[in-house]
Amino acid sequence: MNILRKTPRLALALAIIFVIWLAIAMFGAKFGLIDKLFAFGTMTIGWGLIAAGIIGVLALIGIVVSLVMKPRSGFLSALLALIVPLAFFGGLAGLQSTAAKFPFIYDITTNTDDAPAYSADLLKARADAGANPMIDFAAPLGQQDMWKGNAELADVTAATLIAEGYPDLETLYVQHSPEDVLAAVKGAMEMRGFSGVVADEDAGTVEGTATVFWYGFQDDIVARIRAVEGGVNVDFRSTSRVGTSDLGVNAERIADLSKAVEDRLAEDYPRDAVVEEPADDDADEAEAAEAGSDSDPGAVSE
Repeated sequence: MNILRKTPRLALALAIIFVIWLAIAMFGAKFGLIDKLFAFGTMTIGWGLIAAGIIGVLALIGIVVSLVMKPRSGFLSALLALIVPLAFFGGLAGLQSTAAKFPFIYDITTNTDDAPAYSADLLKARADAGANPMIDFAAPLGQQDMWKGNAELADVTAATLIAEGYPDLETLYVQHSPEDVLAAVKGAMEMRGFSGVVADEDAGTVEGTATVFWYGFQDDIVARIRAVEGGVNVDFRSTSRVGTSDLGVNAERIADLSKAVEDRLAEDYPRDAVVEEPADDDADEAEAAEAGSDSDPGAVSE
């Protein structure tokens, strides 16, 4: 009986420890102390589900004990303890719901027929980090290592998933010089806080790496600038380093960066309008009018 009376406090203590555990997983991964997939997949999802279930059961028992056993105390502690696993399960349910809305891929581009390529340096950085392989957008996903055994996607290409999942994602066309667009893309990436932003004028590319706050997940992004008749085409590609599903983050980043480039060009390059100098006769009349305005207002011209 004495043990039952301690249930509310025990549940609350375990709930606090659980929150600390989740924080260790998140920030340990973020600062490179713990492998990101282990922190998220095992520490948070795998062990987290078990821990949250145990805490939830203890919290419910604690609520009942606090209501029926004298001295009928500990209800608030048990209730606070119950909130933690409920929030955890709610967060996972939201995550699953979000994942179901987007294509089950981690590599997104505005041009699946001719996707922008990352530089050798960035590909090496991805390889050193044990990152996901690059997707062949035209090949069935069942032929690629990350989707082997996934019967639902075996015969589907990434190009099809992107076209169906992100119908509004398209190449950005702007009527500016390639040099101006390259500078605008680089500035937009830096403004968004990407790290390692590098512009290659010869290749016509700008690339960098975005780091997500939670767990420090990293996504690489490259923009390719090509001159076309009347302007410039800009294609983007954003690729997660770990995880099979990106929860729509890469497509959202591309759309945001595309809009930022447009805004930046509109703001930083207002040189399209040409200011016409007045003709000589107009200039003379303007000078005469100005001289007249400076003279005695009471004078009358003849």
